[in-house]
Amino acid sequence: MSLLDPYIPLLFYLAVWVAIYALAVLLKADKHGIIAKPYYLMLKTVVFNSWIEKIGSRFRRGWLAFFDIGAAMGIGLLVFVIYSFINNAVGLFRHSSSAGPTLLIIPLPGLTIGWDIFPYILLAIAVLLIPHELAHGIASVLDKVPLKSSGVVEIDEENLAKRKARTKLRVFAAGSFTNIATWALVLLLLVALFQSSPTGVLVTGFTNGSPAQASGMPQWSIITQVNNNTTPDAQHLGLYLSTLTPGSTVTVHLSNPSQTLTMTTGKSDTNSSRAILGVITANYVPLRYQFLPVTSSYQLLTAFSWMQLILLGVALVNMLPLFPFDGDRYLDTLLGVLGLKNTKNVRTVASVISLGLLSSNIILSYILFGTIFPR
Repeated sequence: MSLLDPYIPLLFYLAVWVAIYALAVLLKADKHGIIAKPYYLMLKTVVFNSWIEKIGSRFRRGWLAFFDIGAAMGIGLLVFVIYSFINNAVGLFRHSSSAGPTLLIIPLPGLTIGWDIFPYILLAIAVLLIPHELAHGIASVLDKVPLKSSGVVEIDEENLAKRKARTKLRVFAAGSFTNIATWALVLLLLVALFQSSPTGVLVTGFTNGSPAQASGMPQWSIITQVNNNTTPDAQHLGLYLSTLTPGSTVTVHLSNPSQTLTMTTGKSDTNSSRAILGVITANYVPLRYQFLPVTSSYQLLTAFSWMQLILLGVALVNMLPLFPFDGDRYLDTLLGVLGLKNTKNVRTVASVISLGLLSSNIILSYILFGTIFPR
């Protein structure tokens, strides 16, 4: 293995990005609304402006009530996210089991995430960004604040700065509040469609030299028992296998399809005294009404799970009072409402504290869990 092998995916992505950037510059893509910078690519268009205005004009009272609730809840979101980051950082520092890792979702398959989860993350990001940007646009046009573009919604900042605090609070909280509302909708769908607990261990793949695969175990089968010991989830399966030694003969009961297999356990690559079946697993949570095959229900559950994680996580982080997040501008408006004219110093302190909290969570997550990217 070459020393450069771990960096090949990174070099590939850099080469592709350089090619895209160079092509955009050569073709003068900015004339067509495509803004290319060394660190981002953005579409600016007015095509959707009238569409957003039409959406805003329909059910105007309903939209106003929705965004007024968001503006009020912005205070709670701001306080909650700061408390959550402090609490999690303390928990990580103390190695508390209640503290979880802070993950960076950077969708670079093969480098920061696996190809297997890339489609789910891409879908979750779309479900995050489209309502988020649309909400900023609708909240703006409700009070006749002009939109400059609607690819990534660009608001007329000079016009917005002259508006009442209520309008600004609506606009700045709109994105995160809409993401919270979308998260709640996904949660309702999860509860409505899936049972509350797993009923087996789904076999999504096999390791090299897998004893289970050699015995004829099908992919997407569900392990329900091992040696007549019920395995309702992957944790129970792992605990039972930890009581065995490599070379043990086991009887595995499966569903999808229903069958019983006998096999000899292998040994773990990282612990030669630990018995394994050589399967890559996930908890199998069945649908309340079986209208999809097992594979599709697993994919749907996985998609919902990533949506839940990304929608809530980004909604909260975006409300941190940290420049250039929406939380910084929300805090600035809130300070103005409270009568503070010079808000720069307070915003600077809030940004420094927020950056420290975010950085400490990421650093401690890397130290304790060995990565800050989803696996």
